[in-house]
Amino acid sequence: MKSILKITLPALVGLATLFTACQSEPEVGSNLYDKAASSNLPKLYIHDLANLGNQGALRVVNANGELNLLEDTVKFYVRLSSPLDRDLEVSVAENPSATKAASGVTVLDKGAINILTPTVTIAKGSTVSADPIKVVAQKGNALDTLKTTHGNGATTLTLNAAQGVEVASSYANMHITVNYKESNVVENGNTNGLTAMDISEYFVYDNQNNALEKLYDGNLSTVWFKASNEGPFTFVIAVPENTNVSAITLEPSPRYVNWVAKSMTVETSEDWNTWTSQGEITRSDNSISSGEPFVVRFTKPVKCTYVRLSNVQPASSRYLVIGEMKVYK
Repeated sequence: MKSILKITLPALVGLATLFTACQSEPEVGSNLYDKAASSNLPKLYIHDLANLGNQGALRVVNANGELNLLEDTVKFYVRLSSPLDRDLEVSVAENPSATKAASGVTVLDKGAINILTPTVTIAKGSTVSADPIKVVAQKGNALDTLKTTHGNGATTLTLNAAQGVEVASSYANMHITVNYKESNVVENGNTNGLTAMDISEYFVYDNQNNALEKLYDGNLSTVWFKASNEGPFTFVIAVPENTNVSAITLEPSPRYVNWVAKSMTVETSEDWNTWTSQGEITRSDNSISSGEPFVVRFTKPVKCTYVRLSNVQPASSRYLVIGEMKVYK
């Protein structure tokens, strides 16, 4: 009997080590395989390589007091340390009490997120759920807290207990950060569904109040240009009093399609004295190279008399060249 034990025990240990290495999962001795575990049940856990450290992120934008949810989804799979001989349904629940927020980050109450797939199945013989858990931000009182704190928020999803398995304590959570931004400017916006104002209805000035007629004469070939090293630049567009402005575009000239601006800050005013920031916007390199207009679209139309485009940075190192500026209602 003693000789059999001497042969078999090392072999078993070697086999266990080989199995662990092949899985690329948390090692024996971690809390997934707790040395002092109360049972030998398979461990249920979250260890998602697409969300390093089990950290997911969602984004929200405060557009003049209204929270807008960007099209973000956190996705992650639930796993088993060893397969079962039956299907296993597993679920998660919002658990703010498990959240350890960084300094300046607000722990959000329940209701800040929407679990689109609260229950998933790990099939018989498998160790990974067939589908991921999917989570999005959700409008409501919990998320509205960020409008008061003006900073990021955080919450946590925790695995619920399931029959015949044990939840691994250190791998039971997916931590969700809700990144907060204040801006009324749409990223990658367009002018679909909007109406362009007639060029006789608005004027464009520089920061010295000089009228820039070439930017609203209806002719893309009569360009306005300046050497890039003279920037950054400022433009002010004047519209009829209390006009609801939905978008501004900087149109490229056919001869200089890649020379329009790359980024800017957008502000509005009803009286020229008090200015409200609508946000900052930076174009993608693809938008510049394809010669598209620079579209500044507001999430919510702004009632104003003036629109100021400041800190305008050229897309080219040589010149800033603009064919026309258009205003949309």
